[in-house]
Amino acid sequence: MSLFNRIAALSAISLSLAIAGPASANLIQNGSFEDDVISANSWQAFTDIAGWEADANNERFEIWNNYNGVTAADGSQFAELNAHPGSDAAFNIYQEFTTVTNQSYDISFAYRARANNQEKFSFDVISGANSLDWLLKDHTTGGWSIFSNSFVAADTTTTIMFTSVNPLTGTVGNFLDDVKVTVAVPEPGTLGLLGAGLLGLIAARRRRA
Repeated sequence: MSLFNRIAALSAISLSLAIAGPASANLIQNGSFEDDVISANSWQAFTDIAGWEADANNERFEIWNNYNGVTAADGSQFAELNAHPGSDAAFNIYQEFTTVTNQSYDISFAYRARANNQEKFSFDVISGANSLDWLLKDHTTGGWSIFSNSFVAADTTTTIMFTSVNPLTGTVGNFLDDVKVTVAVPEPGTLGLLGAGLLGLIAARRRRA
């Protein structure tokens, strides 16, 4: 293929990406807590669920299904962070996944307070020397809120963690669902500029010819 044809092909690809934008797969396993299926209109406690880990003092996971009028933000199931009675320690769940050093990633998840709008929890991303520490507070019990952020990986593995703050040790609070981590993609405007630059190279080559 000639240089002209190669540049033209790259330009067409970049312009199509600018219009459509590539989809990116979720790097989180069981991000919507659907893998451990429970009965409709119920909840169930597990000592182990797909994808997720918990602190040894609080190794218990509560999965809910459309229970007490609360429905999932995504799919039919969701998790309650505050899940282990009598532990006298903060609750947490976390997951480690593979990343590419210096690659940017987008994060999003759904959160809903269970008992009152003073519930709080922290969300942490640990990737080598990089970390994101995020305190989320004052949320409604009337619906799900979607939170999003981004980070740059500093290692080939990264961990995300949710930790209870209020209630710290009580077992009523902090619903979670639809946890996603995806590779960040360039803004359509950036891809458009790339396409324009390639078209400029084509025009310059044709003038020289």
